[in-house]
Amino acid sequence: MPPIITLTTDFGLQDEYVGVIHGILAAQAPQAQRIDLCHTIPPQDIAQAAFLLQAAAPYFPLGTIHLAIVDPGVGSNRKLLAIRAMGQIFLGPDNGILTPFLHDRLFEDAIVIDCPHLYLAPLSTTFHGRDILAPVAAALANGTDLSSLGTQALKENLTKLASPTLQIDRIHGNIAGFVIHIDHFGNLTTNIHQRDIAGLTTDPASIQIFHKKQQVTGLANAYASLPDGQVLALIGSRGYLELAVTNGNAARILGAVVDDPVRVKRGKIS
Repeated sequence: MPPIITLTTDFGLQDEYVGVIHGILAAQAPQAQRIDLCHTIPPQDIAQAAFLLQAAAPYFPLGTIHLAIVDPGVGSNRKLLAIRAMGQIFLGPDNGILTPFLHDRLFEDAIVIDCPHLYLAPLSTTFHGRDILAPVAAALANGTDLSSLGTQALKENLTKLASPTLQIDRIHGNIAGFVIHIDHFGNLTTNIHQRDIAGLTTDPASIQIFHKKQQVTGLANAYASLPDGQVLALIGSRGYLELAVTNGNAARILGAVVDDPVRVKRGKIS
């Protein structure tokens, strides 16, 4: 099986940036299969990039190389990292974008990238994704050993994003969380996981979900479970509680943004 390199960036699609990364990978590792995960991360939104990469990585085979470039500190003294976790390799800046893969149950190894012989020249101070990370990804796809890319890093010294606070009160039957992602369809993903709800009640049909002035009772099975325009709650494909509108845009209709509070209350079991 040829090596796989995925790309996750905030570059958008109106400039040449994504195509240039593909060009370098095609030239230096033509045997590698390249997969675009997402290039429409909101500019400089490290947390959203980390969330999407965490959601996608479990579906890739061992040995996959993930190139994550959301790098508002490009050109500064921030480090660039190569992390091995889940049997895969993740490349990106040390700004928290690789936080999901620093958990003890996933993490295997980390290297601070320092291999100038691989970099493109002249080295730009504004496009390390092109001049450093893409060539390093190509080298890994060509069989270069991770340990040869730089110096060993201690997981404890790497930058980690703070997790959105989730408060669970099982005695009184409440969960307080937040919207952590809004997808292309306007669906609101919260940080309340299916297992959190399962620990709260054995009757998910009775729970009440609150967002601003909106209240929803029970969990739907699908986005189309209710008539058009109706607000519903369900467990999305990532395993988290979502708020959606049947054939509509929940973010627009509810006036929602990332970090909005969402509350779940246990209902009475009938």
